[in-house]
Amino acid sequence: MKRAMLAVAAMVLAGAAVQAGAGPAPASNEVHAQGCVQAGVEARCLVLTDAQSGKLYNLMFKGERPAVGDGIQFTGVPFDGVTVCMQGAPVRVTTWARKDSLQCAKTPAPKQ
Repeated sequence: MKRAMLAVAAMVLAGAAVQAGAGPAPASNEVHAQGCVQAGVEARCLVLTDAQSGKLYNLMFKGERPAVGDGIQFTGVPFDGVTVCMQGAPVRVTTWARKDSLQCAKTPAPKQ
């Protein structure tokens, strides 16, 4: 009798697990955008306004960074921590590429 009850319980749990996994795949939290890189209000901060949505992003790079005035497209993931940049949605950029088809105004680098 116990074995029969355990078998039924196991089948119910297995069915629930299969049903839970049958739903749509979770939405990716990746961010894709393109626009012109601008200097942020704080030192060394880079921001970009997406050309399609108008959303402002605070771009965080590991390694090579684009120059202020470069047109780029990027993929990244939202950053949940605190930043010193204080503007735009913080995004940790995972990949980026220059996009010369964007008409960006080149601004001179600030004098040190």
